[in-house]
Amino acid sequence: MTPSTSSNHSQASQILSQSDLTFFNLVLLFKLKTWQLIWVVLIVIGIGFLVYITTPNSYQINTLLLVETNPQGASSKGLGALAQVSGINLGASSSDQAFLDPNLYPVIVQSKPFLLELMTSKVKSELYPDSVSLFKYMVETKPENGILKILKNPLSVFRASALVDDLALVGEGKSKSSYLPLEIYAMSQIAKRIAISTEGSLLNISTNMPEQGLSLQFSERVRHQIEVYSSRYILEKQSGQVEYLNGQFLIAERNFKDAQNAVSRFREQNQGIALESLRAREQNLVNDSNLKFDLYRTLAQELELAKVKLNSLRPIFSEIDPPVVPNKPTSPKLLLTLAFSAILGFFLGLAYVFFGYLRLYLILQKAS
Repeated sequence: MTPSTSSNHSQASQILSQSDLTFFNLVLLFKLKTWQLIWVVLIVIGIGFLVYITTPNSYQINTLLLVETNPQGASSKGLGALAQVSGINLGASSSDQAFLDPNLYPVIVQSKPFLLELMTSKVKSELYPDSVSLFKYMVETKPENGILKILKNPLSVFRASALVDDLALVGEGKSKSSYLPLEIYAMSQIAKRIAISTEGSLLNISTNMPEQGLSLQFSERVRHQIEVYSSRYILEKQSGQVEYLNGQFLIAERNFKDAQNAVSRFREQNQGIALESLRAREQNLVNDSNLKFDLYRTLAQELELAKVKLNSLRPIFSEIDPPVVPNKPTSPKLLLTLAFSAILGFFLGLAYVFFGYLRLYLILQKAS
């Protein structure tokens, strides 16, 4: 202990032993520990700089979309009126019933089926000569902070990077009941790089990746996947109705053609015969053909109107603010990191000084 340090310790002990905590003495106590405070701030700033240099670059892209549903509402109402004149009921066509709740979008993008489809999609990276899946990219490059990777798994320092084969990628289906550890890791990394916020019909998609080109590709993949999931959710019920009507239409078309052929064959086989029984049988065949034609025509109308309604329910994503790739990384930011480290170091230094004096005070009280 140097003479100056001993003198400072004696002054602090004298003030604390007498419990003379005036404003002047508090300022004096703080000045006695100034160098300790400075050292704490410098150490924390050093740690912050180390975190900065070990954190990979990140290019963030924001896309603002306007989600519109039932854009053909007016035409649908007109077709509905015509359908009612024809005796066809299209049912309710409220756009509210077709609109996907905006609060579901953040849940959808974090769901495992959504992330699984993203994970198996191919992208072009600066680190690979050919296109690779996001699964392979995330597992092999591990774009995380180097310090955090070591803290999570200290033994990773002595291990080589994991290598995976896109051709043997497990989990290319739309759903799975179990996932491999590497798949869970890749999906968690992808999920952290997607953020969704909604305000009314506005959808803000924020994505980030370590490379400029890759960040744009990833943003486009996420947007496309959201459109696919939204359309699938909204159109599932109506698509089932179209499929059902199409099946019934094909059956009615076949029955009508069979009835037409039956009338034609009967007339060809009974030319020149004027028996009343044959005329009655011919009339029955014609009536049966007319009934099947009416059913065929009605189903054809219903099928076309169902297709129109299906198309009118399809959501449209209009770009209000298109994605723009930043010219430089959006994170990490050196000045922001150092400023945060300095503020954090200052408060940690104050805490260190306070608890140091508290410990000295308790020792003095115990000794007295």
